[in-house]
Amino acid sequence: MLPSYVAVWPRNPERDCYTDVALPLYENLNIVEQPVNLSGLARKYLEKAVAFIEQASTSGRPFLLYMGLAHMHVPLSVTPPLENPGSQRPYRASLQEMDSLVGQIKDKVDHMAKENTLLWITGDNGPWAQKCELAGSVGPFFGLWQTHQGGSSAKQTTWEGGHRVPALAYWPGRVPANATSTALLSMLDIFPTAIALAGASLPPNRNFDGLDVSEVLFGRSQVGHRVLFHPNSGAAGEYGGLQTVRLDHHKAFYITGGAKACDGSTGPEQLHASPLIFNLEDDAAEAAPLQRGSPEYQAVLPKVTRVLADVLQDIADDNSSRADYSQDPSVTPCCSPSQIACRCQTV
Repeated sequence: MLPSYVAVWPRNPERDCYTDVALPLYENLNIVEQPVNLSGLARKYLEKAVAFIEQASTSGRPFLLYMGLAHMHVPLSVTPPLENPGSQRPYRASLQEMDSLVGQIKDKVDHMAKENTLLWITGDNGPWAQKCELAGSVGPFFGLWQTHQGGSSAKQTTWEGGHRVPALAYWPGRVPANATSTALLSMLDIFPTAIALAGASLPPNRNFDGLDVSEVLFGRSQVGHRVLFHPNSGAAGEYGGLQTVRLDHHKAFYITGGAKACDGSTGPEQLHASPLIFNLEDDAAEAAPLQRGSPEYQAVLPKVTRVLADVLQDIADDNSSRADYSQDPSVTPCCSPSQIACRCQTV
């Protein structure tokens, strides 16, 4: 029997908020509630996930369940009632709710399909620093070079605090328990890994940036990506531009800039013709770039230059979609376009 998958990670909309419509709740391609009732969202997640797992497991068919949780993005909300509402801060309470939600889904998987289901849990970016106590923590990935210049080095930047996120995999008997890997992975790896585990083939005539990382998940390898590219995420440069390069344990910045911090400050955009290069093995906080005249810098620079040129050429040569969904009224997230603020509820 082919394996099943449950992929769970917190996710936020591409825009900070919808200013023209009330935030919708989708089920597959259909809007089922608008505006979404955040206080009951965790319960809806759980009910739908449990029902889907039960139905798929009873049918004996492999399944893929993707859950893009609103946790831990602002606005934070918790399903009432809290046991001690006055003693819990919103971020902690929301985190506990997410933990409980994921735990109950895991319990259902353990009951219905434990031996043949992979759970893969991760996040999409670091904390949104301008939201202060509602934003979480960057851990040890402070981005000190940037914070000394001004602004935040978390979400919307390509510093480690902005792009580096934890991931957990669970599959009893396949994924080793209580193990930690230092392999460099990406969310782009989820698709090719799931395809490989299912015994299927990737679509032809196109290039994929992700890898089949099942050997890393199963503890048989510590080899992930040698190279990753961090697209500009709003703090500096053209949005989506590739101007930060990870090469093994080195990371090169051709552009830097600080996102809005909790105090409202931002850091200036700075272009670096000779990139800043950090050794993350020795400097995870990205405090001090390598001296440009040092042997280490001179050895890494041509390699970084080459891999960046190669990926930009690869993108230029690849098939790409030219659809502009921002200009297509049929994909506007609104259940009743005739209304000023779209409102409907079917669940």
